[in-house]
Amino acid sequence: MLIAMMAPVGRPRYKRDVESQEAGRGLGWHTHDFGQFFSAIHGSLYVGMPDRVLLLSPAMAVWIPPDVDHCLRYTSSNEIIYIDVNRLESERLGAKPRVVKMTPLLQSLMSAVPDSEASSFTPPHEAALFDLLFHEIRTAKDVPLSIAMPQDKRIRELAQAALEHPALITSIHEWLNGASASRKTIQRLFIAETGMSPSRWLRQIRVLHAVAELAGGKKVSSVALDLGYESPSAFTYMFRNLMGSSPSDFSQGAKSAGTHVASGLPLGARRGR
Repeated sequence: MLIAMMAPVGRPRYKRDVESQEAGRGLGWHTHDFGQFFSAIHGSLYVGMPDRVLLLSPAMAVWIPPDVDHCLRYTSSNEIIYIDVNRLESERLGAKPRVVKMTPLLQSLMSAVPDSEASSFTPPHEAALFDLLFHEIRTAKDVPLSIAMPQDKRIRELAQAALEHPALITSIHEWLNGASASRKTIQRLFIAETGMSPSRWLRQIRVLHAVAELAGGKKVSSVALDLGYESPSAFTYMFRNLMGSSPSDFSQGAKSAGTHVASGLPLGARRGR
């Protein structure tokens, strides 16, 4: 059931909140009457939309505009820093969801946003903070950590199984045998609905899972083994080709990003929504 979360009258341009969640929990399909820009302080989570899945870790942030149906699934115990954005400001930030690369300045600005409407900043100071945050979000670099989910029922369950348990897929042939369609039809449907062949789509799913596990603190060798790769070097080669950096570099970036956000939060800032 879709839950509509309405915004109170007079919502400020930006407002911060922090929420802790346990692994395996989630929030079902819902919308907001305001935008949300958020990142993980620790851990990772999936952000699902009707046609796409986004992956969030401390090395990146997600923009969800108002009225966009989405759900959340936490892949590890984590803390999430949310910046709620009022509708007028959201219109300036864009009508499409985005996954963007985190930067030290963006992290600092997020942690500096007031967590209540009773701000300690003077109006000019707060306006300057909000203006800079707006420009940092607008100019943040997009990262390729979203993937289209096919809608055709002949391959939808196949795709969902891969999303939830990619390590159980030992070969493309075995995976595609689970569909109620011919190999040629499966190929055609995947390309038409996701823009990728089944094998390329599966590689992207593996990267999403790898990012989630690396953000959760797992070693590169353990992640490679979990995803069924014969060696860490084979996994590293695949990861670098799709992400532009090695798994170890990404893992270090996620760790330092989470530490930076956590250390920048004022005392008492971490509380549930």
